Amino acid sequence: MSTNSFYDVKWRESGEFRPKIVAYYYKQWEDFHMGFHQHDWTEFMYVISGNCTVETNKDVIAMRKGDLIMLDAGVPHRLIVESGSPCRMLNVEFGFQPCEGIYPSMKQLSNSNPMFAKLLEQRLETIVLRDYEDIQVNLRNLVFELDLGGEGADQGREMMTNLLMSQLLVRVARLVAVEAKNSAERQIHHYVRLATEYIHQYYDHAILAKDIAAAVNLHPVYLQRIFKANLNKTINEYLVDLRIDKAKMLLARTDVPIIEIADHIGLNSRQYFSVLFKKMTGMSPAEYRKLKNSISSWTDNEVEIVDII
Repeated sequence: MSTNSFYDVKWRESGEFRPKIVAYYYKQWEDFHMGFHQHDWTEFMYVISGNCTVETNKDVIAMRKGDLIMLDAGVPHRLIVESGSPCRMLNVEFGFQPCEGIYPSMKQLSNSNPMFAKLLEQRLETIVLRDYEDIQVNLRNLVFELDLGGEGADQGREMMTNLLMSQLLVRVARLVAVEAKNSAERQIHHYVRLATEYIHQYYDHAILAKDIAAAVNLHPVYLQRIFKANLNKTINEYLVDLRIDKAKMLLARTDVPIIEIADHIGLNSRQYFSVLFKKMTGMSPAEYRKLKNSISSWTDNEVEIVDII
């Protein structure tokens, strides 16, 4: 990690420091292949229009309109823009300097904003935020203030620049937290989906919650928790509901003997099946089949009457 890293604790523990912008520019690139390089400041690259690729020593990142990438100081990287596909970008590069009466400081931001403090703890060398075009407003306002400044800029303008830069950093921290939450939720939904797929595939076997958890590579307790939170029923409740639905189908649409249906839906005990079925439906398997057969016969007779008429 570079000694000027965005995440270096000295910016919030060894005094009062604030961001210092060392370079900024709008530029349109085309047929451009930059060599790998690194520098002693943190860089924001925002795609205003077009497409490009940013390569680091660890990753290759395809960028499109509305995407923002933040590269920590010292991270080797390069920009690639293909021929015939121009890319217009806004870049801001910054380090840190003593506050000298202009606030908020990095320490204040960290102490007052939990998401910003969390971002600093994560020490992400590269941050990519996808399709956040509204960030451009923040960046444009920042660059506007910088354009009005220059050498000898008054303290009021410096304060405004620092406020806009602080706003940008806090916003990035918030978006990183949102992305992390969404990613975690997508992962949870993925595991729940895998669990339900396994249940539908093996409901006719004597499976237990621990078998399902093993199949999706999760601890049984954790799977039980996310399963209930997402589907509002436990794994066992979901499995029982599915088995009873399959039993209803077999009773209503097939001639499979009732004494065999328990085996067809993964229950070893025929007596338990009868008790469970009545508990779930309010009638015995035999009563359910008789009812469905009666309804089916009545429907068939109605069809015959219609045909005669």
